[in-house]
Amino acid sequence: MDTTQILPNIGSPVSSPAFDPAAADDMSVGEAVYAAAFFADVAAQRMADPAAASEIARFVTASGEDWMGFKSATVTHQTNNDRDAEDQGAADDPNSAQQHATSPHSIPVAPDNYYDSLPGIAHMLRHHQRAADAILTHFAAHLEPAMNDQQVMLGTPEGVKGYKNGQVYFREVLKLSTAQTTKIHDRVPYVTWASGKNPALAAYQPNLLKVAESFAEGKISGENLDRIISMDKDLTKYVHKTKALPGIKRDILLAFEDALVDAAETLTPDELSEAKTRWANKIAHAIDPDGPLVSDALRKQPDNALRTQNLADGSGKISMHATPAVYAAFKNWSLHQLNFNGTPVEIPQEVLDLLATDDQEAPDPAAAVNDLNDLTSSPDPDAQAEDPQGATLSAEKTATIDPLTTGQRLAAIIIGMFQNLLTMDPKDLGVKKAHGASAQLMIVQDIQTAYETLGVGALPEAVRRPPQAAGVLPPIITRPNPDHEPVCLNPDHTRGHSPPSWTQFMSEAVNIGAMRPADIAPLACDSKLVGQIWNGHHEVLAQYRAHRLFTPTQRRAILARDRGCQAPGCTVPAVYCQIHHITEWLNNGTTNVDNAITLCAHHHGAVHNGKWKIRKHHGTTFFQPAPWLDPTQPLLRNLYWAF
Repeated sequence: MDTTQILPNIGSPVSSPAFDPAAADDMSVGEAVYAAAFFADVAAQRMADPAAASEIARFVTASGEDWMGFKSATVTHQTNNDRDAEDQGAADDPNSAQQHATSPHSIPVAPDNYYDSLPGIAHMLRHHQRAADAILTHFAAHLEPAMNDQQVMLGTPEGVKGYKNGQVYFREVLKLSTAQTTKIHDRVPYVTWASGKNPALAAYQPNLLKVAESFAEGKISGENLDRIISMDKDLTKYVHKTKALPGIKRDILLAFEDALVDAAETLTPDELSEAKTRWANKIAHAIDPDGPLVSDALRKQPDNALRTQNLADGSGKISMHATPAVYAAFKNWSLHQLNFNGTPVEIPQEVLDLLATDDQEAPDPAAAVNDLNDLTSSPDPDAQAEDPQGATLSAEKTATIDPLTTGQRLAAIIIGMFQNLLTMDPKDLGVKKAHGASAQLMIVQDIQTAYETLGVGALPEAVRRPPQAAGVLPPIITRPNPDHEPVCLNPDHTRGHSPPSWTQFMSEAVNIGAMRPADIAPLACDSKLVGQIWNGHHEVLAQYRAHRLFTPTQRRAILARDRGCQAPGCTVPAVYCQIHHITEWLNNGTTNVDNAITLCAHHHGAVHNGKWKIRKHHGTTFFQPAPWLDPTQPLLRNLYWAF
């Protein structure tokens, strides 16, 4: 039986006589707002009453079918130690993981009055909050023209201008803060139609039409809309910085709009904040393939110099604004020196003694070094500059060194130190490995960008990526639950579409993030190059049933493809993640790249306990939440890594 338009199709419709959907069609705008305000007041008072707890509907525990139609079944699972053995490579015997079966789960059945349950109330409150954001934004759009005729539209005395503009009205009448008022008015051009104008004319339509339609339907929150607007503003500044044509940015943004709507509807504001930086860099590259990253274009340029700040207690701060290439190398090295849970590896006592800041802590207090100024040297006045091999440095090279500031010289020493560490074998250096690989900087690029980075030359014209908006394919972020789709029996209908002959732009460092191709080019001079064709069946990467555990080569390929935990909303980098069999080995799952996915420890456990189900749909891997997590059970992807 259908419920209201707001709730999912669970239980019976709302039965209150005050709720009459047919009567809503005859309401004026003011009557609809009055009804919303009246019932919001009623809801607030009822929720505030402690006795309301007795009215909250309960789920009934029962075997058989749950409230979304899934049947109970005997569940086979493994202990945590068994799962670690399988997914982290701690055991080599395929029979080492012991299975044990449990009795069928007791699956809760939803109450008939689902709208009185906590999940039902939460679903409606989310919709209520988004609808309130949309009402305020569209009210601002209708208010602005009224500023030109305040006597007729607002009732101010003749000849009196009561309010300077709509923002003043919002602050004085709606009692909103300046920050909130500014946000609401920033939304107007993006998601509202011009008040009183013909909505069919493009000039009077919102800048992002599909986003506007979703926002008006209460599917996008104001916070998420604010993040989309923030990204667009950054891209506008980027266009000015790079002297690009503004129309190019708009065309590319519109090409992304479907995915933008999906992301705004399904992600939390925090998740969208993390993801929009990647999105902006994708768009920026399409605007100007040779341009910098958006963040680089909008901030003070780095110089790799150490800076110090003396503090009153005798301590100080040391900082460096590193270039992308230097910071990527440092961050990659530092990530590999942490344990999987983010805690630092143990530092030997002799190193702590060397770094002691208190004379009493050092083994020999008299020999303790507390400050760089304590270090003395007696240089030979006749000595000449030499390189590491003992050859005399040219005057040109020494002239390059002489102008450097003290901070830049010290920084050069540190940069050289950790870059040299990256070239050493871990067993000689004693540093950590991750997933069978040493702390190498792993660069991931599409074939066209890699060709250009390495100076190989141009690809054949037929497989080259089209320029600007034509070379942008928005990622698939969400799909409705396929179990609710009707089955099509028409043999003439085919699913999916043929992929293009070209590859989308990608240029980033695993565990680090997006990197400009021009910043990667110097790193490629001293690198081991390994080509990988994803989703293919390379002999090494597709071992099928030959091995139960993923090999280091496979792990590197999987981490390069996924770059981090693939669970929706997660931003844990690959270095802290585990490799999970999508179809378990014990259920005839193969040990190859296509059957593997990268998960952090938290979401790895969530998948095993049933909070998330991993599903393949039309060749794409999605996560489907359990019914109790989201009763509509959409298929979701991780936006952060999808871009």
